[in-house]
Amino acid sequence: MKKVFAVSVLLASGAAFAQSNVTLYGIADIHVDSRKSPGVSGRTIKVDSSGIYESRFGFKGSEDLGGGVKVNFQLEQGFALDTGTASTGQAFSRQSWVGMSGNFGDFRVGKAWSAFDDISGATQATKNSVFAPNAGVWLTTSYKDNPNNGLYYASPNFGGVSGAVSYGFGENKTATVGAGSVVSVHLKYAAGPVYAGVAQQNEKATGASEAIKFTRVNGSYDLGAAKLLASYGRVASSDKSTKEWQLGVDVPVSSALMVSGGVARSTGGITGFTPDASYIGKTVNVTGAGAPDVERTGLGVAAFYSLSKRTTLYSAFQTTTTKVPGAADAKGNVVAVGVLHLF
Repeated sequence: MKKVFAVSVLLASGAAFAQSNVTLYGIADIHVDSRKSPGVSGRTIKVDSSGIYESRFGFKGSEDLGGGVKVNFQLEQGFALDTGTASTGQAFSRQSWVGMSGNFGDFRVGKAWSAFDDISGATQATKNSVFAPNAGVWLTTSYKDNPNNGLYYASPNFGGVSGAVSYGFGENKTATVGAGSVVSVHLKYAAGPVYAGVAQQNEKATGASEAIKFTRVNGSYDLGAAKLLASYGRVASSDKSTKEWQLGVDVPVSSALMVSGGVARSTGGITGFTPDASYIGKTVNVTGAGAPDVERTGLGVAAFYSLSKRTTLYSAFQTTTTKVPGAADAKGNVVAVGVLHLF
């Protein structure tokens, strides 16, 4: 009798699994690069993961409840393809949420991309990769992209116009200090050749701390022979701020080959934020003394050749220059070739 019951449970579970349309997916992205880091003599050659997109694997699925309403979930983990190690100590470092969608929109609970992150890189050159002109140059890329303990809602599309809002609970309240938070919102228009978006994200480490405010405005226009790209960013805290911009273009040379490039600039300084001088293409969030007003310039270009719908070869070049008052210019660059595979 116990065996019959166990078989029945397995069969029922299998039916539910199939009905839920669970999908295993991922990205495997690896490249070889030669880089000259600011303040470091000589060049370093290395094999590295995640040149264009972060290597990852994940599970996602949905169950149709009828009437256009679905229950959805997504679990996603980033990893380093060159070493096989997980991106962080978390089981699912990128996403882990469950939610519902329908004609009312899309609602998620858990660890999901913030409303700001939804559009932050939408018009960056080189597919918003680590070789983008703004990589290691902009400070507005140091926002919390997938806050923990989150609520997320995206509206339906109304004639090309849609929006989203998200809130990350700090859950660090004490007897004397309120909890922190990550509040984010965006509004965008996407129809035909035109795209335009604006987003705001405010982050507070605790209820008593100074808010760090991130702003993004971006747009693109597809001419057919080329897509024009533009972005503006601002990060501010207390009396310090940094203003940033990027101009770029995507050029489809053929059905298989696309070339993308652009230039980016950042001016100003803000306490607690600095580009990572040891690694071109990555930005870190640090704490410490106030940062001086500086000027950062970046140039990035990449070529993408599609071998198939799932596999793309790429090559890229990026260079940055940082000018700090009273100090010599800090320059760095990287040249890379890699392969990106979707599964």
